[in-house]
Amino acid sequence: MSLVRDAAPAPALREPIPGRPDAPHAGPPPHSVAAGWVAQGGPQALGFRIATVLTRPMPRQLRYRLADMGGSAAYGILPRRARRARVNYSAFAAGDRTAASGLARGAFRNYARTILDFLILEKLLDELKRTPGAISLGPLHRALAVGRGAIVVTPHLGNWDLGAAAIATCGTPVHAVTDAFGPPAVDALVRATRERLGVGVIPVGPDSAREALRALRRNEVLLLACDIDKGGGGVPVSFVGRTVVLPAGPATLALRTGAPLIPGYMRRLADGRHQSELLEPLADPAPGDAQTRTAELTQAIATAFEKMIWADPSQWFAFHSLTRSGPEPPTS
Repeated sequence: MSLVRDAAPAPALREPIPGRPDAPHAGPPPHSVAAGWVAQGGPQALGFRIATVLTRPMPRQLRYRLADMGGSAAYGILPRRARRARVNYSAFAAGDRTAASGLARGAFRNYARTILDFLILEKLLDELKRTPGAISLGPLHRALAVGRGAIVVTPHLGNWDLGAAAIATCGTPVHAVTDAFGPPAVDALVRATRERLGVGVIPVGPDSAREALRALRRNEVLLLACDIDKGGGGVPVSFVGRTVVLPAGPATLALRTGAPLIPGYMRRLADGRHQSELLEPLADPAPGDAQTRTAELTQAIATAFEKMIWADPSQWFAFHSLTRSGPEPPTS
């Protein structure tokens, strides 16, 4: 609708009047758009994209040198997490506080390496495919031949995202149950990277157990990083020299569906390359009630994780409380 055609518009009518039907939709004010972009994690997502562009052509030696600097800095500026890590790694240091501190500092550096490696996962996966023996999926193929799906369990050890991408080369759909990673804009980029490499994402939530069951019943692969009981209500087990609580979900799923539990991890070698390892499926627990069988199978997971971690404790990212069950409190 326009103003009266034959009348000269008065100065007061040169701009649309808010609320009139002929006024165009003004949209949210610029400051609201900017605030929404920031709240959704736009600056972090932009940094993610820039870091990816900068990291892709970087030689491994330079990439890891920068990561080591960042990891060492994080160790210094996050004193609570560093202190918690030293307590955790004391289990591998036989009472030597200096050795425990060295492992904790090394874990911070290795985690920083893993973050930079995530930015170039496609490149690293191509390297694995070209390296004989770097991807070994024998136990997984044998498990899938039974027709009940397979559950691959791993601690937060080495580069689990690269390990998931390697497993996704098996020719069968692969799904990972994951928490959101940072704000929505960043989580969307992380999820897109995983899915681009063939790993479907099942977000942690009220429907995750149902989706996991459906995947296993289709004889597909489920990936679970399960050395932290974030939900609470886990199973007490003996783990790295102390009693800790691990989630009951993996054992419960396995017992309910008959899917085998296969421990596995992707470790970084001394020269910076990677190698995957899948162990043979864990033995079925002895006959008994469901609670006892779940506890026995969860203990078997813990024992398998211990063996993996002992090979190089500094590649295990234990910055959380091992003895706390449920969500971690905010910490610096």
